[in-house]
Amino acid sequence: MVSKESIQQELERILASELFDGKKQAGKFLQYIVNETLEGRGERITQYGIAIEALGKPMDYCPTESPAVRVEAGRVRKLLEEYYANESISSQHACHITLPVGGYTPVFKPVDHTRIQWRRLGGKRVQSSGPKVYIAFQNPATIRDDRLRSVVYKIRSSMPVILGKLKTVQIALADPSFAVSYADHALEYAWRQHQAEFLLYSEAVSQNEAPKLRYVLIHTLSREIVWSTEFVLTNSDGEHLLDEMYRRLVTEVFSLYQGSALSFWSHYWYQQPSMPEAYQVLAAHVRFLQAEVSDSSFQALWQVCQKRTRQYHDDALAHLHYAIACLYAHMLNSELDESLEDLWQRQALAAIELNPGNALAHAIFAVNCYARGEKELARVEIDIARKSNPFDVGCERLIATGLCALRAWDKCFRLVKESNLAEFSYPDPLSAVPCLYYFRRGRYISHASTEAGFTDLGGWEQFGRFVNHCQAGDCKTCTYSISRVVDRLQPDIGVGLSSYLWQEKTSQQDLVESMT
Repeated sequence: MVSKESIQQELERILASELFDGKKQAGKFLQYIVNETLEGRGERITQYGIAIEALGKPMDYCPTESPAVRVEAGRVRKLLEEYYANESISSQHACHITLPVGGYTPVFKPVDHTRIQWRRLGGKRVQSSGPKVYIAFQNPATIRDDRLRSVVYKIRSSMPVILGKLKTVQIALADPSFAVSYADHALEYAWRQHQAEFLLYSEAVSQNEAPKLRYVLIHTLSREIVWSTEFVLTNSDGEHLLDEMYRRLVTEVFSLYQGSALSFWSHYWYQQPSMPEAYQVLAAHVRFLQAEVSDSSFQALWQVCQKRTRQYHDDALAHLHYAIACLYAHMLNSELDESLEDLWQRQALAAIELNPGNALAHAIFAVNCYARGEKELARVEIDIARKSNPFDVGCERLIATGLCALRAWDKCFRLVKESNLAEFSYPDPLSAVPCLYYFRRGRYISHASTEAGFTDLGGWEQFGRFVNHCQAGDCKTCTYSISRVVDRLQPDIGVGLSSYLWQEKTSQQDLVESMT
């Protein structure tokens, strides 16, 4: 016997999956038939009832004249079959939801975990992926400030969508009863129930101070705080707060190029005796970008992308990162066994086909189009990339870097100016070499944002060498020089310590203990 709670949790996982992303009609169809069955209203699950209450058809809908419900049922049935065929994390499933042929009433089958585990050991195909993030919020009903409560409700509905577009992380949603039932066991629950490696927890504060939202990101396996911050709700429109929050979350925490979550995650798995195959592509890419810009780290990224795409032709994330690696190979003048031009085109096409709507996929496809002389198509793809996820500035930097590598100086500079990628006013010419930000997590630009820091890095003389290498197409020497200069800097102090952001907490351990 499967409990009602388990079925609801399974339904939420399915609707939040990548497979159902963007398939609103299929999601509404499935949600309707499951909820009606759970509420004991199975007699209402008819073609007419589904059409009117789930699919939004007019009241004069005639099932005999329109096959809309039958077509959608077949679509949902196939999506469910594909979902369970590709699903690899078995321990979180207490049941499977199926839709038998010939009817519209779902069936809930208990999961035999022993049998599923045996299938996994048998070499079941797994798509490349990144870490799973469990998003948990304070119960909005406990927030007294009306504006703050309204903002929290908006965040609960929009944050999974925004972060899900990145494709570098998987999103696990909090159950409706989380704030009541599991607030004291947030970390354990995030891992045991969802196998989420990160807990992103938010709480609202409005007593005796300006209303604000506090966030903390904790690695569930090590219990280390990876990032934390707070956003103050001013008298201005709450939408401005949401935009600022999402931009910072994407850029500082979850971006491929400087995200603290991905940096921590990649480093963690490289310290383990073994790493899941599904993680290897993204972990290698993050390591190359954020930890070790070198020939060896690039070759490691190249080899794992090559292996995954040859083994699994529909591995969406692997093709995407292989296409980006082709741009790196072009910049570094790498010697390859096959034509880079042909390989880059194939991978860019695969990336856009397997990752529709993803900003990075459109960005790398745009750069490849420009490299092939299809400048009008490149312009269209750049616009699509920038609109796909306006908070993902990583795609902007990828495009700017690609145009820089292709010697499209004017277009590169224009994009940098339009996108405000030159985040520091001193020295202004830093915007001329976007790869300075692209490599080494932007530490050069960050340190050079003051006159003293810029002088410490070698000043205009050293910077002139970077520019000369870049304009001469000698990206390999430029990257090596940047790495040597940056290596002289003091190690990173750390990110988002709670004592820095949350004055009432005395240590990171205090914060963890208050939530566990």
